[in-house]
Amino acid sequence: MRIVYYFLVLLIVASLAKEVSAQQLKENEIVVIQGEKYVLHQVRTGETLYSISRQFRVDSQSIVEHNPQIKKGLNIGDILKIPFREEAEWQDLPASKKGDPTYFEYYTISSRRETPYFVAREFGITVEEIYAYNPEVKRFRKGTKLRIPRWEQVKDEPEKEVEVVQQREEEQERELMRYEVQPGETLYSLSKRYNISESEILFLNPGARKLKSGSVIYLPKTDSGLTSTQSPEKPFLVDQNVPLERGAFFEHTIVSGETLWSLARKYNVSEAELKRLNPMLETSFPAGAAIRVPVKEDNIGGAEPVNEDAFLKHEVRPGETLFGLAARYNMDIPEIRKFNPQLENRNLVRGETILIPRMPEEEIVPLTENMTVDSVPVEAPRFEDDYYKIEVPEIIPENCRPSGSRFFSTAEYNVALFLPLFVYTNDTLNSIPEKILAGDSLLLAEEELVEDTLVEVDEPKEIFHGFYKESENFLEFYEGVLLAVDSLQRAGMQIRLHVFDTRQNSDSIREVIHSPQFLETDLIIGPVYPQVQDEVADIAAKNRIPFISPLSSQSRKLDHNPYYFQVNPSREFLAEKTAELITDEYFNSNFVVIKTSHSGGSTEEKVIDIVREKMLGAGYLGHPQGMRFNIYDFEKEGPFGLSRIFSHEKENVVFVASMNEGDLSVVLSNINNLGEEYAITLIGSNRYEQFHSITDEFFHNLKLQYIAPYWVDYSHPETIHFLKKFREHFHIEPGNFGMQGYDVAFFFLNALKNYGKDFEECLMYQQVHLSQGNYRFEKVSRFGGYMNQGVSVISYERDFDVVRKRVIGPYRFAQR
Repeated sequence: MRIVYYFLVLLIVASLAKEVSAQQLKENEIVVIQGEKYVLHQVRTGETLYSISRQFRVDSQSIVEHNPQIKKGLNIGDILKIPFREEAEWQDLPASKKGDPTYFEYYTISSRRETPYFVAREFGITVEEIYAYNPEVKRFRKGTKLRIPRWEQVKDEPEKEVEVVQQREEEQERELMRYEVQPGETLYSLSKRYNISESEILFLNPGARKLKSGSVIYLPKTDSGLTSTQSPEKPFLVDQNVPLERGAFFEHTIVSGETLWSLARKYNVSEAELKRLNPMLETSFPAGAAIRVPVKEDNIGGAEPVNEDAFLKHEVRPGETLFGLAARYNMDIPEIRKFNPQLENRNLVRGETILIPRMPEEEIVPLTENMTVDSVPVEAPRFEDDYYKIEVPEIIPENCRPSGSRFFSTAEYNVALFLPLFVYTNDTLNSIPEKILAGDSLLLAEEELVEDTLVEVDEPKEIFHGFYKESENFLEFYEGVLLAVDSLQRAGMQIRLHVFDTRQNSDSIREVIHSPQFLETDLIIGPVYPQVQDEVADIAAKNRIPFISPLSSQSRKLDHNPYYFQVNPSREFLAEKTAELITDEYFNSNFVVIKTSHSGGSTEEKVIDIVREKMLGAGYLGHPQGMRFNIYDFEKEGPFGLSRIFSHEKENVVFVASMNEGDLSVVLSNINNLGEEYAITLIGSNRYEQFHSITDEFFHNLKLQYIAPYWVDYSHPETIHFLKKFREHFHIEPGNFGMQGYDVAFFFLNALKNYGKDFEECLMYQQVHLSQGNYRFEKVSRFGGYMNQGVSVISYERDFDVVRKRVIGPYRFAQR
């Protein structure tokens, strides 16, 4: 019977607490439980266990005993049972009690240094208050938006206080609609119904974690004033018969180096359409100007999620940008593009639906006053598992579908390979007896190594002396080509490989390329040196033979030869992608350009110009929540003024406008000394790895990131197979040249097999695994050839690992 009694008492207490929490609690209400008097007190902001015990004249231990749920700490809103004491002046409000905030300010975290303690100290509030009014925040991240509670003295006018709160909220969120919760609705059902995350509902309505029927919350509304379930009129697509202002388009900011033709090709529109939407283009094409670009109907839709619960769907509103969307959802722009492949090469279009991954559940990491930047836990890559998998539609033109009949045909493909192998010189060099070659004789010029220089000696000893000049690299490239040819021959492709030793001049191959037999060539790889390429490339263009430049990154022929394919991206292109890395991932950073006595290089200046143009066009340059742009003259000011322009609140993104190794060594040494005080990310070049006088420790401490055309994934099964095969055949580990030879030959021989000699427009649909490349060939000019634009973002981590953050370039979905 006693057990039943206690059970009933517990039910009464539980129901009472539930009822109290579900309705407005009377201030410090007295109740009788099991013959004992208690004061039911709701914890308010600013209160502590000590202040409550002082107010009610009860020791802290007694409060904890009667409320075991608070052993781990008080939470604002908790209902406490406090033993009643007649002597306590419990009806008087304590000095620490602030009451409900009259309004909120909004603050966005811009640096990992901004811990809860840091923010609380800055705004004069407590850490407890930060978490209480931001229930959706599990972990402080850069870009997280916080509500900062503020109190104004409003006495004896509770209704007016509510009005003040509502008025302030309306001022802060002008695009909200009032919504009355219906029976049975939950946070999850509302988030699904209105395509909004649960965390965003909680952000707009801090008290909505326990919804009840009839309560009023605020939800975002569209420009038409309707909820997201009541779709506004679908935007019209651009058509000659539709008024321009009703067409679907997005904005593009012109950057240095772009042309009207390059934009028309990039966005698959005509130059006439661009001029029609932007009359200014009839007479000028100014860098920094924002123009409208029409969108084709088949590029409105994107990917579909495999798991609907993993994403919320955001309908793009007028004026929204990728920068604003990234800031709103605490993401960077590449993360948004990852799940919306249609945005790889364009901006947002009003009315389209964008997939936004829901933040994974995270363990709350307590941050303390003494935490340093280094002690903050390293964040693992987000949204990487199958939970966030998407399905990408494949739309492959009929002429770009590999033909089975072509693959199994008896056709034989003639491939010409031109390399500076210096076969005769290497043979002569290594046939000289050991006693003849001494000192610097290995550096003899080719014409000096002739038979007349050989001296007969008794019992000559055969020995390998070395390779002539850089021929070892090209021999390794040749070995990689042989492996690719072998793989395709085993798959049934008939290949006849013709190898020509170009040395370093055109005379050695002129007779070959002008012969009638050479015109039957289906594919040309090399020569590698630009001065030897010209004649071969001209012959290839006249006879419509694909010409592959495998190693050079600069060529006079690229802009004028439509059959020219350049595998190495140009330095100008790498500069463009470096600028995009800065603007897409660090648009709200403190960007610091450091100039030295050797600054002024065209590629470095291009990075700076593009960053400035993009941020100006986006409106984020100089914006409080946007990018600060600083240029620091290291030669004049030295290292001591750096702290003047570095920021404690934002990530300091440093770009050194010089490729002089001495300058870099001095600058990075001084910046490294500031790494303990500031959050710093260094943006550099793939050529930094060649500077052996600079310790790798600097790169890791400063979290170096750069754009690189090559990266080897040693964990991929096909890469492992290639490495094993190379070792078995040549008894040596392949270097970059061996991998490049394999990739170039394997990629273009597959293209020849799948699509024939006219493969240029189908390369985007070819899916082959390469040992170190990620090819994406794009036409560079109206009458020019194609350049590989597939690159990677490489990152030096503080744990001394070097990783590839992401790949830029390879097509992830097909376009019509």
